[in-house]
Amino acid sequence: MSMNQFSAARNRPRVAAIGLSDTQLAEIRPFCGNLRPAQSVDEYLNLQRFSWSETDIVVACGLDHDEIDAGVHVLTIGPMSHRIPQRRRDRPGRAFQELASMAAQNRERELAIAPLCPPMYRGPAEILTKELSSADDPPTTVTSYRAGEQLRNPIVETSSGRPVALRMQWADRPWGGRSPAPGVDVLALYLPKLSNLSLWFRAFLIDISEFDPQRVPQPPSLLGDRSPWYTPREDELARTITEIARRKADLESDQQRVEGQLARERVQADATVRRTIWEDGNDLVEAVGEMLEEMGFAVEKMDEPKQPHEAKHEDLRLTVADQPDWQAIVEVKGYTKGIKTNDAQQVRMHRDRYIKETGREPNLTIWMVNPYRAMEPSDRPGPDSNVDDTAKIVEAVCVLTTDLYRLWKSVKAGDSAQDVVVGLLVEAEAGLWRPSLNP
Repeated sequence: MSMNQFSAARNRPRVAAIGLSDTQLAEIRPFCGNLRPAQSVDEYLNLQRFSWSETDIVVACGLDHDEIDAGVHVLTIGPMSHRIPQRRRDRPGRAFQELASMAAQNRERELAIAPLCPPMYRGPAEILTKELSSADDPPTTVTSYRAGEQLRNPIVETSSGRPVALRMQWADRPWGGRSPAPGVDVLALYLPKLSNLSLWFRAFLIDISEFDPQRVPQPPSLLGDRSPWYTPREDELARTITEIARRKADLESDQQRVEGQLARERVQADATVRRTIWEDGNDLVEAVGEMLEEMGFAVEKMDEPKQPHEAKHEDLRLTVADQPDWQAIVEVKGYTKGIKTNDAQQVRMHRDRYIKETGREPNLTIWMVNPYRAMEPSDRPGPDSNVDDTAKIVEAVCVLTTDLYRLWKSVKAGDSAQDVVVGLLVEAEAGLWRPSLNP
């Protein structure tokens, strides 16, 4: 690092402190490279003659429709509203876009830390939640305008999800405004009135430093003044606390990353394998066929080649590689309520047609059912004895798609051998089939 670069780093972050009290200024001063107090935005720009292009962060109280440049990181405390320049080709002159406001219109008092609260804010958020929950008045809440839901990251929220403390981050600025550097996002943190601004400002600097090291070039932990009067034991304990906090932040970051992966996997599963639990009609037939193939059966969709005027066959026909003469027919049904036993006659009809066309009985007739498909699978009532009796009458094996899913999962997880699971179904007897889930 050259001498000029080192000097520039020491003078950053350059912080515009707008409307802060002496106590608040003292709280953030140890973390600032260059602290610039002002009573208003107008004083900062026009009397003190500072420029937004040479400002890294704004920390402000009491903004009232004040304009803040779109390329500056912003932290506000308490009720406020602020806007940024808006470039409109269809409208001459200077225009503005309201970005966020915080007001005291909320009546909800029960607060919680948001599920995806970033790790660096969790500690301050816990303190803030306790403080506001014991206050006489309900907390102020934040409203953001046209920012895009994907940019909003609530930190503390009310029982209905209204943000009390809100983090916003964006890269594309539809309203115009400059970027701090090419490819660098801009961050805003909106907070209610609080008693520990230093904790939040330190966390804010950590947050910014992860994607904008030019604005916050030094790790925030080095910006504070560790006491020179610690005993060696206190120094050791302080270092231990710092290391624990670092590991905790890493673990929380890992947890947040894995939770995101789990959420994406859940969406993928709902669109693929879990269709056997929720779907009906052709979607259910397709999902069941794909699952049976993954379990080791060869699957033929019987109605795909048929012309509209031709009589329909069963939905699927199964074979297995090591038993070339073995065949099964499968009729798939989904129900919003319980199993309709009248459908067994359709199953019998398909069985009779198979015998007429092939001159022999199918080795297995499967009546695949998905009852109460709109209910949570674990809460669905089990079939009654009528289903078992009806299946036996038509010489079919009645299989719940939820049982099929569990067997598929057992095979995929390596808990059961594929050939064993296939054998269970091949050897199934007529009636309601409830297989062992750990064969």
